[in-house]
Amino acid sequence: LLRELMRYAIERGYRTDNPVEHVRTMGETPRDRYITDSELRRIKVHACRGADQLDTRSGPMLCALIDMAYLTGQRIGDLLTMEWAQVSDAGVAFKTAKTGRRVLIEWTPKLRDAIARLRRLRIERQAFTARVFTTQTGAPYTYSGAHTAWRRAVKRAGITGAHFHDLRAKALTDKEAREGMAAARAMGAHTTEAQTADYVRQKAARKTRATRWSERAVRSF
Repeated sequence: LLRELMRYAIERGYRTDNPVEHVRTMGETPRDRYITDSELRRIKVHACRGADQLDTRSGPMLCALIDMAYLTGQRIGDLLTMEWAQVSDAGVAFKTAKTGRRVLIEWTPKLRDAIARLRRLRIERQAFTARVFTTQTGAPYTYSGAHTAWRRAVKRAGITGAHFHDLRAKALTDKEAREGMAAARAMGAHTTEAQTADYVRQKAARKTRATRWSERAVRSF
C-alpha cells in the first residue's frame, strides 16, 4: 500500500523517489479452511436464534445471504450490491466488481427457494428498493452489518476460524468435486484455473493408484 501511495505521489509530482520500493513484504499463509455442511447448518440455526434462544430480527436475511453466497459462489461485495434487475428467467447474473467478468448462475430448486425467501422478506419489510439485501428499515445491507451478524452466529454456534469469505471457497470446492475444475472456474468468474485452484480446498486426500512397474523393470530383478 505504501509503495502504491509513493508511486502516486511521484506521478503527481509530490516526490521524486520511492523510499519503500525495496522493502520486503511478509508472506501470507494461504487459507485452507473448509466449512463443512454440518458447520454451515449450525451457523444458520444460530443466525436465526440469539443467545437468549429467541428469534433474531436479522436471522432470515443473514441466512438468505449465506445461502446465496454458497449457491452462487460470489464474493460478499457482489452479493451485497446485488439488485433485483439481475434476476431473470435465465437465472441470476453477476458482473464482478473485482475483475469486471460476467457470470450467469442458472436456476436450481434451491436457488429459486432462496430468491423466493428474499422476495417474501421484501414484501414483509415493504423494502421496495433496487437492492436485494436490505435491513429492517429497507436500507442497503452493509458489509459491516453482515460481518457482525455472521461473527455473532459463528460464535453462538461454537465454531472457530470460519470467515464469511470461506463460503466462496466452499462453493467452488464443492462445485469442483461434483462437476470439475472448469465448472468451478466458470462459477468463480476466474480468468485461469490457477485462480480457482487458490479457492479449492482439499477435504480429503486425492485417490490414485501406486506406480506400475514396467515389464522391463520387473525382468531386471
